[in-house]
Amino acid sequence: MHYLVDGYNVINSSDIFISNTLEDRRRKLIKFIKDFKPHGSQKNSISIIFDFKSKNSNPNETSGYSKTYIEGIEIIFSDGMSSADDIIVEIVETSESPYNITVVTDDRGIRRRISAFCAKYESVEMFLSKRFKRKDAEFMQKFNNDIKDKINKELENLWLKK
Repeated sequence: MHYLVDGYNVINSSDIFISNTLEDRRRKLIKFIKDFKPHGSQKNSISIIFDFKSKNSNPNETSGYSKTYIEGIEIIFSDGMSSADDIIVEIVETSESPYNITVVTDDRGIRRRISAFCAKYESVEMFLSKRFKRKDAEFMQKFNNDIKDKINKELENLWLKK
C-alpha cells in the first residue's frame, strides 16, 4: 500500500502541528509519521505532498515537482505550475495499481477526482487517530498475565458465588 498524504490539509487540520513557522509544522508532520507510523507496516510506503515551497522562485522555470527523502519518507513539493492536489491525482492516475493507494485528505475535490481510479482515501482524523491505537496496543502488552488471572479469579468468585 502506498499512502499519499495531502500535507497542508493534514497540518491545517490539527492543533498537534501548531508552530511558529510553516517549516516547523512540516517537520512536526514528518516526526509524527516517523514516530507513530500511521501508514501501518514498514512494507507500506508513504509520500507527503505539499504545494509550492518558495514564493521567491519563478514557478514558470520548471514544470512538475521536486522530490526528496527524509528518513524513508518521500517529500514532494509542487513547482508552482501544478498544485499538490494535481500531483496527488497524477500519481494515482499514472499508477499501475491505483487500488493500492490510499490518499489521506479531507479535500472533497481530491476524493472525487481519485474515485474514478479506485484509489482509497482516509480522513485526516482517522489517520491522526492511529497514534492512539498504537499506544493502546502497547498498554495491552504491558498488562501482564498476573493481573488478568487476578481479575478472572475475582469474576469467577462473584459469578459462582464462591
